[in-house]
Formats: sequence, C-alpha cells, structure tokens
Amino acid sequence: MAVSWRSWLANEGVKHLCLLIWLSLNVLLFWKTFLLYNRGPEYHYLHQMLGLGLCLSRASASVLNLNCSLILLPMCRTLLAYLRGSQKVPSRRTRRLLDKSRTFHITCGVTICIFSGVHVAAHLVNALNFSVNYREDFVELNAARYRDEDPRKLLFTTVPGLTGVCMVLVLFLMITASTYAIRVSNYDIFWYTHNLFFVFYMLLMLHVSGDDWKPYKLRRLYFIWVCRDIQSFRWFADLLCVLHNKFWQENRPDYVNIQLYLSQTDGLQKIIGEKYPALNSRLFIGRPRWKLLFDEIAKCNRGKTVGVFCCGPNSISKTLHKLSNQNNSYGTRFEYNKESFS
Repeated sequence: MAVSWRSWLANEGVKHLCLLIWLSLNVLLFWKTFLLYNRGPEYHYLHQMLGLGLCLSRASASVLNLNCSLILLPMCRTLLAYLRGSQKVPSRRTRRLLDKSRTFHITCGVTICIFSGVHVAAHLVNALNFSVNYREDFVELNAARYRDEDPRKLLFTTVPGLTGVCMVLVLFLMITASTYAIRVSNYDIFWYTHNLFFVFYMLLMLHVSGDDWKPYKLRRLYFIWVCRDIQSFRWFADLLCVLHNKFWQENRPDYVNIQLYLSQTDGLQKIIGEKYPALNSRLFIGRPRWKLLFDEIAKCNRGKTVGVFCCGPNSISKTLHKLSNQNNSYGTRFEYNKESFS
C-alpha cells in the first residue's frame, strides 16, 4: 500500500524534525570547532605541533559535551511525568514524542561511544606528537617535559590523561552491560553498571577542568621599513634585535613580523652578518610588493579589522591608502592612518 504523506507527517514528522535538529547541532559543533583549531591564529603553535590530532580531539570533545549534557534528560522520569500531565504541553503530537525518550537516550549513547573512540585515538596521536615535536621555544604549550618522553607518561600521570582512561573503562562497562543479552539474563548487572553514570560525570568534570589548552593569540605587528642606504639602517637595528630576542624568549616569535628593504647594498653583508644575525632573513633588496603583503595580512586576519600606519613619503602613503580601501575575499577591513613628511 502507498504511504500517506499526511499520515506519515502526523505520526513521524515531529520525531524526524527533532532528530534533524539534533544532528545539525552535532555537525555544526564539530565543524566549527574543527575550523577553530585548524585555522584559528590563537592555536597556531599547537596546530603546528599536533596537526590533525588537535582538530579531531577538540571537535569530537564538543560533540561529546553536547551529548553528555542531553543523554540524561530522556531518562528523567519525574520530568517526563510532569510534562505528560502538564497543560503546558497541549499538543498530542508533542506528548507522543515523549514516548520516544528511550530511543533518543540510546541515540545519544551510541554517539558518545563513536566520538569517544575518535577522541581517544586523536589524543593518542597528540601524546606522541607532544613527545616527538617537543621544542624548547614553546615549553608552556607542550604537555611533554622533554623530547621523546614516553607518551604513556602523558596518559597516566596527568589529570586529563588519567581521568580519560578511567572514563573509557566506565563507559566500556556501561556499554557492555547495556546489550540485550545481559539485560535479559541479568537485569541487575545492567542496572548497577548504569548507575556508574555518577562516577562518569565526576570524572568528566575533572577531565574538562584539567584539559588546559593554552591559546597563543597572534596579534601580529607587521613592521615594514624601506631605506635607501645602510647608514639609515644602523640607528634602529639594535632596537629591532632587542625586540626580536625579547619576543622569542616570551614564546611570541611571530608577534612582530619585521621586513627590511634596502636599495643600496654597499657594506650590507658585513654589517648584517657580523652584528645583526637575527635580521639576516628579514632583509630584502628593492621595494615591498604591497599588494601581496596586504593579501597575506588579510588572509591571516579573516573578518577582522587591521590598522595601517604609514610614516613616509606621499607616494607610499597614496599606495597604502588605495590598497586599504580595496575589497578583499577574506572579509578583512583595513583602517588607514598616516603621518607624512613630504
């Protein structure tokens, strides 16, 4: 017999709509969190260190947090009884939806199991990468204490690692005891193991509070200096080197992006190589390619406002002013400011 769409919508429509909303929330949370840790400038160094494992561990954690907050609601008998008898839920279809509470509980449980597997696998990779990619430049970011530290120490000697292992064990007991065979043969096993949810949530709170990811925000300053000769460079080079060393010591090497442009090269190699080695890779011959530079800054600061400050001749000022007013494909807005002497 042909299915009546009107009858199907009446009987199944609300259920499938709720399922669609729940599924959309999971997908949206996963995707937004994945993009945040993959492209977010505040997690640039962590992403360089951990790679895809960082994105998957945090994205799966968002899905787990959502479903762990929802899974108990369908099993709150007092709440369900109140809603069924309350006049605040006048719709018969909505009341019938409450009968599907156990199905939603199981759906959240299966989702927690799946993304727990993803979360655990990603953190195993993270533990290995913390050890292999250890760098003394970013000691505060790294969970490892030295290069090639045994990753198992990170899992069993840290609060997030130890609570994570315990949560996996509790979850395994609850899953296995929830199978149809065990529920039929010995319901008490199912009942008592399911009451371990209290232990699970206690461990979850400890796990979340101990899982401290340190974001390093790249509020980058681009310092572009164009000089005609080497003498113009000397008076400011010492300060640039001091700033460079200072930010490296503070684990903020990208805070200032220094680019120096010189049109004359007499004595250049001697003064740079001997006295200012930190500036070697930041020296260029010729003029800046302003358009490419603006595109790079816009790409690194999507949807944000970037201040542009010009102190120099009118020719450069006009070029920067024009580029600041142009549209870009990254949604970045440039605010132009100048102090010109010619």
